[in-house]
Amino acid sequence: METIEKELICQECPNRCLLKVTGAGEQVAVAGNRCPRGERFGRAEFLGEKNTVQGFVKTVGAKEPKAAVTTDRPVPKGMVYKIILALKRLSVTAPMPKGGVVKENICSTGANIILTEAVPAQEEP
Repeated sequence: METIEKELICQECPNRCLLKVTGAGEQVAVAGNRCPRGERFGRAEFLGEKNTVQGFVKTVGAKEPKAAVTTDRPVPKGMVYKIILALKRLSVTAPMPKGGVVKENICSTGANIILTEAVPAQEEP
């Protein structure tokens, strides 16, 4: 079986490590990661398994017009585009805490869309 090598930038933490992933079939080796999440990310990306999805949703009654969200677990790569389209139709009403669930079981993936930041209510003048 042919050995394949890929370079990836890890998306799992603020370090953004440059990963070198080498593998043949199910045998995968990850180098360059500074934390265990980098190894999991490199393996999942190499095998084409799953991704977390980040994006924005509209807000109602909040200081800012949109709020950052993410899936609470990785989803199949084939569902990423459908989830991004679904995010465009979602909105959240302020106030809502960081980690609050915006949408449960998005696109029947079993993943929830959660806020990555608190959404404070707009102050009255």
